[in-house]
Amino acid sequence: MDPTYTFVGISFVHIFAFCQLAPTSTWCRCWTRVTKQATLHISLADGTRTTFSGDITHAAMLGSEGGLARYRLRLTPWLWRLSQVRNSRVWQDKSVVDIVDDVLSAYQPLAQWRWSGETDSFLADVPPRSYCCQYRESDYDFVRRLLTEEGLGWRIEELEEGHGLVLFADSSQQSAMPPDPISEQDGGIRFHGARTAEKQDSIQALHKSRKVVSTLTTLLSYDYKAKKAVSASAPSRQQFARLPVLESYDVPGQYAFASGALAQHYAELQMEAREARSQPWQGRSTVRTLAAGTRIDVTQGPLAMFGDAPASYTVLRVTSVGVNNLPSPAVQALAELFGPIPELLEDVLLEADLADEDMALVIDQARKLGYANRFDALAAEAPWRPELPGSDARSHPKPTARGAQSAIVIGADGSDQASGADELYCDALGRIRIRYHWQDSSNASCWVRVAQRTAGGGMGSQFLPRIGQEVLVQFIENDIDRPIVIGALYNGQGEGGHAPTPGGQAADGDDPAAVFQPAGDHTPSAQGNVAAGNSPVWHGASGTNDGHRNAAAQWGVRTKEFGGSGYNQLLFDDTDAQGRVQLRSTFAGSELSLGHLIHAADNYRGSLRGQGAELRTDAYGAVRGGAGLLVSSYQITHGATNRDPASDNAAGIALMKQAVKLGETFSEAAKTHQTVALATSIGSVKAGASTLSDKEAPLAALLTAVSGMVGGDSLDAARADAGARKTSPDDGALPHSADPVIALSAKAGLGVTAGGAVQLSNGETIGLMSGADTQFVAGGALRVHSGQAIGVLGGAVAAGEGGLGVQLIAAKDAVDIQAQADVLKVQARDEVTVVSASSFVDFAAAKSISLSTAGGANITIDGGNITVQCPGKILVKAGKKSFTSAESLPYPLPIMPRSVCIECMMKSLMAGPALTLAG
Repeated sequence: MDPTYTFVGISFVHIFAFCQLAPTSTWCRCWTRVTKQATLHISLADGTRTTFSGDITHAAMLGSEGGLARYRLRLTPWLWRLSQVRNSRVWQDKSVVDIVDDVLSAYQPLAQWRWSGETDSFLADVPPRSYCCQYRESDYDFVRRLLTEEGLGWRIEELEEGHGLVLFADSSQQSAMPPDPISEQDGGIRFHGARTAEKQDSIQALHKSRKVVSTLTTLLSYDYKAKKAVSASAPSRQQFARLPVLESYDVPGQYAFASGALAQHYAELQMEAREARSQPWQGRSTVRTLAAGTRIDVTQGPLAMFGDAPASYTVLRVTSVGVNNLPSPAVQALAELFGPIPELLEDVLLEADLADEDMALVIDQARKLGYANRFDALAAEAPWRPELPGSDARSHPKPTARGAQSAIVIGADGSDQASGADELYCDALGRIRIRYHWQDSSNASCWVRVAQRTAGGGMGSQFLPRIGQEVLVQFIENDIDRPIVIGALYNGQGEGGHAPTPGGQAADGDDPAAVFQPAGDHTPSAQGNVAAGNSPVWHGASGTNDGHRNAAAQWGVRTKEFGGSGYNQLLFDDTDAQGRVQLRSTFAGSELSLGHLIHAADNYRGSLRGQGAELRTDAYGAVRGGAGLLVSSYQITHGATNRDPASDNAAGIALMKQAVKLGETFSEAAKTHQTVALATSIGSVKAGASTLSDKEAPLAALLTAVSGMVGGDSLDAARADAGARKTSPDDGALPHSADPVIALSAKAGLGVTAGGAVQLSNGETIGLMSGADTQFVAGGALRVHSGQAIGVLGGAVAAGEGGLGVQLIAAKDAVDIQAQADVLKVQARDEVTVVSASSFVDFAAAKSISLSTAGGANITIDGGNITVQCPGKILVKAGKKSFTSAESLPYPLPIMPRSVCIECMMKSLMAGPALTLAG
């Protein structure tokens, strides 16, 4: 065998390489050995052998001459295979041990590994990882990163059949680092010169170096669930005189630590990693059993005499060179054919990135003695922690997820299909579960937060993507283990999206626009997601008049009920000169539409329905204004440069002033003509007072209520003015109802119709006024009831048509006029005419009837007597005069009630007179 070199290190893939001379014809056999297992045997000083096993992972011909060639073979442990496999996958709620075991299990039965005894206690307080992602990493890089984050290392141990991997937590424990066989056998390894005649291997050089590192490690991470920052600091156990505190302050991302104790644990791991590299030992020896991951004792060392050296060392890395002890002529002949050995070894070590200043001494010593090595070590009592290249002992370097990715929202069972009404799956914090497209279908992500466009205490927007939706995922600080959903994506298409033929090729004669044409005012088309996924409800795929008539002008927000097709939506339509806004719920057909009103069926813009505003529902509706409500058909200025106040009611106030004046005029007329005055003008509860104001009658109080003005400078001032019922139009004042009244103002007219009854009821007064005529028309009976007087005044200004003031006519049936509790007076300035066109006129009284004139004549019928009196003569004219004997003709008089007579009222109603007046 030609020269051999090896590299063995803790938490590294070992390399065993050797060169071999063989005929050129053996190249084919050499090539077939790649991926085969092999064992390298090395003879020891006592005649025994030690072995190094692995897979042949590299074979190369370095040169040939005269049928003889030099070959190089490389052996690596089975762990090397992990570097050739790249994966992207996720683990949830798994410990580091579980995850590593899961990765390594894929390489069985070749893979053999075990966890050293101290690992369980070391990881006892470390919780399982709620979410751990391997993203575009080789299995080797992922396992190495994971173990480094937890402060765990590995070493290789030789077994009877091959080799195995030992994963350890504390290198200072003997369970993690076994003693070197020679060191254990001889009670240590001598610090001694190297000579050919020596019977024992020894250490020829050993020195210590020291470098300054951070003296304080501080970690901080923000926990959004606890709403606090979790931090910890770990000082160095090493002392540096006259050196200020050198703090390494690191923020390993959000919610990195579940507690302060866990943060302290990781801070101490980082500090130990820095300390392990601040005082390394380097040496050179001929110890052929020396291997990384073992413990050695050094005897007879010069530093030990002064107490400046530890008793034991942990071997961290060993680089070895072996050269066959060939006769000098053979060595010279091979050098002439293939080049000298030093240059060969230097080239090989340089290729493996193992060359340094000490290796020249090692090569020279190996040429003389057959074997030599250089090694790195650490005082055995100091724990060794791994570091990732370029990490500066930080525990969080990992693959970065640059940019965003998309994923699918999944449910509790991992399915991306909703089950009935169970379309949403989230936790109490509004987080959802997703699956990346590169994930195995059986796995899910952790609970992922969903970014909202606005969010705050008791305010903001809330949108939770539903099962099956595609979402856009970003990563906090580009950390693949810290995803956050920043939005949702459309990923479906309607019938017009793809031609329904294999390969997506359009069939002959197919018109892509045909799928949009069946749409109508109440019939959508091309909206079904026949290509699966989720397509937009509004789009611009058909802007022509024979299609959807929508040039991507419609947009907005639409939700969907769980397990059904109902929805709620806020729609904006920006079609030129046809702007429209619609707030709609399919429940009970409830909606508010503003602007250009049209029929619409999803994306289809249909025919015109009107312009303005429409508020409708098929169920019950209510409009409330706690401080008042104004409904008016009077237009106000509302332009880009000038706008009247929103509560401007100038026209309504003017009409109200007319009503007040009209009421006052006719109330005074009623007093003049000795009838009942208007309570709306003189007061209701008392004179000059009303329920709205103790200083104003109802009409005047209502005028004050609708004429309110409030200051526009501040809200507090406005509230004070409204409470004080201010009506003065000061500068900057705004119209505002002074009392919680409803004001209706109609410019052209106000129509109130009902298929059933119209009821007017209040607790004070009802005033119905008109500047011209007022009609009360009833298809059935008209009933006017009052608790007190009823006043009817006609002709207060002038006589009506035909010279009539008050006209009372019953077109059919009787007229019944009663004064049930007092006098009935019929008075006129001129004649009183009582005429019966086809029957008789009865005058009946319980006591007497008296007919008198202003001249003094009188006829009195009293009991059974008739008395005729006059200051002049009595003239009786008749064709026949008859005076008979006495006779009584009694007349049935009505019984008048002393209170409200329900029976009388019922009889009157049953009699059915056309008009009943009861006072």
